[in-house]
Amino acid sequence: MKFRTRLVFSLSAATALNVTASFGTATYVVQRSEERQLDEALHAEARQEASEVAQAKDLSLHISDRGGPEADDVGRLTKFAALYAGDGHVYDYTRTFTRAVPDLEAIRHPNGIPFELVYEGERLRAIMAAVPGASGAVLLLAAPRADLDKDTAFLRRVMIAAALLSISFTLLVTWRVVRELTRGHEAIAGVARRVAAGDIQARIGITDGDDEVVQLARDVDNMVKRLAMLVESQQRFVAHAAHELRSPLTSLYGELQLALRRSRSADEYKASIEEALDSTRRLKALTEDLLALARIGSGSTRESRHTPCEVKEVAANAAAWVAREALRRKVDIAIDADGSLVLGHAFELERLIRNLLDNAIRHSPEGGRIYLEAKGDGDNVELSVLDEGPGVPSDERERVFEPFYRASTELPRDGGAGLGLAIVREIVRSHGGDIRVSAGPNGKGALFRATLLTRPPKSNRPSSA
Repeated sequence: MKFRTRLVFSLSAATALNVTASFGTATYVVQRSEERQLDEALHAEARQEASEVAQAKDLSLHISDRGGPEADDVGRLTKFAALYAGDGHVYDYTRTFTRAVPDLEAIRHPNGIPFELVYEGERLRAIMAAVPGASGAVLLLAAPRADLDKDTAFLRRVMIAAALLSISFTLLVTWRVVRELTRGHEAIAGVARRVAAGDIQARIGITDGDDEVVQLARDVDNMVKRLAMLVESQQRFVAHAAHELRSPLTSLYGELQLALRRSRSADEYKASIEEALDSTRRLKALTEDLLALARIGSGSTRESRHTPCEVKEVAANAAAWVAREALRRKVDIAIDADGSLVLGHAFELERLIRNLLDNAIRHSPEGGRIYLEAKGDGDNVELSVLDEGPGVPSDERERVFEPFYRASTELPRDGGAGLGLAIVREIVRSHGGDIRVSAGPNGKGALFRATLLTRPPKSNRPSSA
C-alpha cells in the first residue's frame, strides 16, 4: 500500500474513531438525561398518588384527570396505575390497563426504584410506592416511554448521519491535503527511479512548496548532478586509460610481430628487444599509476594508518628518486625544509613530492632550477614546488589535476600519461589537505602549493571527558 493511501486511511480512521466516540457519548448522555427526568417525574407523581390514596382511606385510586408526568419536552404522558394489597390482590386500577393487570409477584421491585415494564407489547417505565398507613399496600405507577424511545432513535439517527458526514468530509479534505503534501515526494521518487534506470540527466526542479520538500529536491538534484559528473568522469577516465594503454601495446605488438617476420642480425634483434622493453616499461609505469590512483581514490589509505613523518626526510628521499632524471636534463633541485612533522603515510607523501618534482623537471628548461620548500605553520605544513618552465595558463589550472589531462604548454618530449598530478591531488586530499597551482614570482614558472596537516582535524579528536 502506498504511503499516501496509508496516511489518508490512518488520519480518516483516527477522525472516525474520535467522531464516533464523541457522538456516541453525546447520544448516551442525552438518552440517560431524558430517562432520568422521566424517572424523577414518575417518582414524584407516585408519591403524590400514594399520599392521595392514604388520605382517602378507602384503598381506591383517585387518579385525577390531569395528564401524567412530564418527560423533558415530550409533554404529559398517559398514566398506568394499579393498587395492590400485600398478598397481591388488586384493589383498583386505571382503565389504561385494558386487559389483566400485571401480577404483583412478576413485577415486584424495591419501592422508589424505576424499572422497565412491558404491557401488551408496549414498553413502560414504572415505579412502585408504598401507601402510607395501609399495611403492605403498594401503588404501581407507569408511563409509556414510546416518545422517549422515539426521541432517542431520532437523536441516534441524527448523530449517525452527522458522523458519516464528518467522516466523509474528513476523508475528502485529508486526501486533498495529503496529495498536496506528498506531490513533491512523488516527484522525488519518480526522479530516483529514472536515475536508477540509467537516466542521469533526470532532475526534479521543484522551486515552490514546503521548505523541507524544496530543500530535499534541491539536495537530490545536486546529488544526481554529482553522480552524473562522477559517471562522466569515470567514462572519460576509462576512455583515456584505454587510449594510453593502446599506444604502448600497439608498439610492443608491432615490434614483436616485425621481429618474427624474418631472420635478423643480433644487433637488429637487440634493437627490437629494446623497443619492446621501452614499451613494456611505459605499460608498467602507466599500470602502476592507474593502480595508485584507484587505491588512493578509494580511500584505502586510512587516517588510522597515518603517523608523524618528518617532511625534510620525505622530501630528501623523493629528490633522490628523481636525481638521475634531473641530472640528465641538467636541472638543479634546491630543498629548503624545516623539521616539521606531517601526519600521514610516508610512502604516499614521498610519492606526492616525487610526482611534483618529476612534473617540474619535465617542464623546466635545460640548466633550470627547481625550488622545494616545506615550512610548518601551526596545524599545517605548507609544501611548495616552483619551477622555471612555461607555467600553467590560468584557465587550465584546475584541469591539470584531472586524470590524463595535458596542458597546452605540454611538450611532445615530456611524455607521461597525465596521471601524476591527479595522483598528487588524491594523496593531498586523502591526508586532509588541498593543493592549488598558480604562477611563480613575476609571473614565471608554475608554483604548486599543498597544505598538509600536522595533527588530526579537531572534529576527529577524541573528547577529553
